[in-house]
Amino acid sequence: MPHFHPCLSAVHSDSRSWLSPLRGLVWIYGQRVVTAVILADLDEAWRPEEDIFRLGNFESRLRFPVCKLIDRLDSDWRDDHSLPVQVARAQIAALRTAGDSTGRYGAKWQLVRNLYDLGYNADEVREIFRMIDWMMSLPEDLSRKFEEDLVALEESLNMPYVTSVERIAEARGEARGQTKGGAAVFLGQLTRTCGAMPVDLEQRLYRLSLERLAELGEALLDFRSLDDLRGWLDAHEFSTAD
Repeated sequence: MPHFHPCLSAVHSDSRSWLSPLRGLVWIYGQRVVTAVILADLDEAWRPEEDIFRLGNFESRLRFPVCKLIDRLDSDWRDDHSLPVQVARAQIAALRTAGDSTGRYGAKWQLVRNLYDLGYNADEVREIFRMIDWMMSLPEDLSRKFEEDLVALEESLNMPYVTSVERIAEARGEARGQTKGGAAVFLGQLTRTCGAMPVDLEQRLYRLSLERLAELGEALLDFRSLDDLRGWLDAHEFSTAD
């Protein structure tokens, strides 16, 4: 699209091969591709339905169906408790509470608390918790409070799914160990978003403090290339003393 939005995902599905005449002169061979677009943003008015690409006398148009998460979560997904929908809820909650630490704490707690009431097993709870924990990062003081409240909840339910000895040790361990763990998570996400990570950028990621990693988590949604990451690191890596 001429102006790509940071909260857009395209899903493609290949169908049968085809051979199509173009004005009886040119034959194009390939596969039919069905494209659907997922809009994971808060802008009610932003609902693109067509992609137009022009270069000289060439023009390509692609129309596609749209899935707007904020619509689905308030309608036909309202009572859907599947794991993908829980991830969608976390994505929207993270956007809605950006810059509001107290509001984010409440939204994050509700999302995580619900996991224990929906019948997920331990592995599923840990998997979705890691996603929510990454998407909805909290300041250090609220993060510790969240950990304490989660320990109390799991003890009351006799469900030590997340706050195992290993998990608490990681959460309360030395800052160096925490930073490496956080950087590894971001490295995987950035690789999927921006492509293979050069060694120099990987090393810069591992040098970031916990505070910088939290800030990076907020900015990550806007990244589409390694240049975006490099520019962010240039601007924030040493902007304040850690």
